[in-house]
Amino acid sequence: MVEHNANQVMAIMVNSTQAHRLLAAAIQAAKRTEFKAAQQKITAADQALAKARQAQTALLTKEAQGHPVHLTLLLIHAQDHLMSTTAYCETTKEIVALYQKLTLVTSEKKG
Repeated sequence: MVEHNANQVMAIMVNSTQAHRLLAAAIQAAKRTEFKAAQQKITAADQALAKARQAQTALLTKEAQGHPVHLTLLLIHAQDHLMSTTAYCETTKEIVALYQKLTLVTSEKKG
């Protein structure tokens, strides 16, 4: 990997990984009906994804300005992880919303 791209590539990977972990924790919190905690984890995951996208944007900007970004397996992995975590984020938000609705419906039936 070209040394001057290492920081951006690692930022994409580290922040995407952090976001993924937070999203998994959000689903677990929702399963326990801890919706405030789930939302806090989703918010933190959104922030981590924003940092990953900033690093990605830095590489895209560099290339758009005529400075080639060397394609490496690490960069491909980082991009793949960012893309899959972004999709996981949207799915997690839907899952948490479904748990909230299920909890509401269940409590209404009991009451």
